Amino acid sequence: MFNEAVFRYMLHPEESNEDEYYLLMNGSIFAPRIDHTPVMLMPGKDYCMEVVPDLGLRALVCFQDVPAQTADTRVTVYACGLLISVPFLILTIAAYMITPRLWDVHGKALCHYCGCLALAFTTLAITQLAGAQLPLQVCVSIAFVIQFSFVACFFWLNVMCIEIWSLVRHHVKQRTYTRVQPKTLFFYYSIWAWGVPAALILVSMVMDLSPTIPMTYVKPAFGSESCWFKSDAEAMPYFYVPVGLVLLVNMILFIITAVRISRYQQELALRRLARNQHSDREDQRLFRRLKRVFIVCLVLFFLMGLNWMMELISWSVGGDPFDWTAFDLVNALQGVLIFGLFVLRRPIRDFVWHRIQKIRGINTTELDVGSMDLALLPVINGDVRTFNGS
Repeated sequence: MFNEAVFRYMLHPEESNEDEYYLLMNGSIFAPRIDHTPVMLMPGKDYCMEVVPDLGLRALVCFQDVPAQTADTRVTVYACGLLISVPFLILTIAAYMITPRLWDVHGKALCHYCGCLALAFTTLAITQLAGAQLPLQVCVSIAFVIQFSFVACFFWLNVMCIEIWSLVRHHVKQRTYTRVQPKTLFFYYSIWAWGVPAALILVSMVMDLSPTIPMTYVKPAFGSESCWFKSDAEAMPYFYVPVGLVLLVNMILFIITAVRISRYQQELALRRLARNQHSDREDQRLFRRLKRVFIVCLVLFFLMGLNWMMELISWSVGGDPFDWTAFDLVNALQGVLIFGLFVLRRPIRDFVWHRIQKIRGINTTELDVGSMDLALLPVINGDVRTFNGS
């Protein structure tokens, strides 16, 4: 049987509130905020006191190190999952860019989302595999890139949620759908999805790099312990709060959209008596399209949001971040899942294949979109007839 390695770190209560402690009469130490949870430290077992040159008598807390092999294995597996996702994200972007029928507002938003995610996964994998060898300036620069790309991912996901909500709302109300010009609409979406993350990263850079900002303010402290925030407390105002608000808005939009789809299904049952068979089939077909695309976007929302929710829960209860390794791995393989959801499904894969064959100079019969029940393409591409009920 081997003894586990024991390490010590010095408490600096004058520099950090988390290191605040109280020496009790029985020799124990009460630390109310170490790792964000109150702990009682026993003398000789959990801590020791030593005289440190130039600092005087100091408390050193003992902790058992996580087995290096286990930690390294988990980090390596996670980084490999990230790198596996990147080619699938790039393939998704390529498939939509070469296929005109997919290159609409929704398709462009999906491609921007995949691009941000590919950048985030690539830089995050670099820090996981080589973070200790990176120079400080490179480490800090990568941390800013990771922050910006992940926040932008959530905002582009928000754009897709808004787009689905808008399409469902206009159809369910049975109004003539005069849609804003796609270029104009996408321009507004781009201002929203790029502007807020850019403003956030600017604030983070000023707070982290400016020497005039007092130490009493919460700073990102990139590069102090890793190529990321110093701790979850520093990440809260610059990452978790903005992301949490976007996830909350997305959740509200999904709930409203689900309620509208449910009510629309009930209305269809009542309208069948007054409609002819052809109109009834068209309504049912469009309803299935609305429902299926809503479910696909809902899956994407959970894929993107669940892992961050678990991290917040782990941080709030003081849990071990390695407890969420399974969720991290699912999140790391998100690129594979996105490729399956948005490229391999019919009729999208048929459109992409037809386009590839056309580029190669092979003549194939173009698909009839109207006969497909698994896509929302006529709606997304602005088929006004659908919304006029004709």
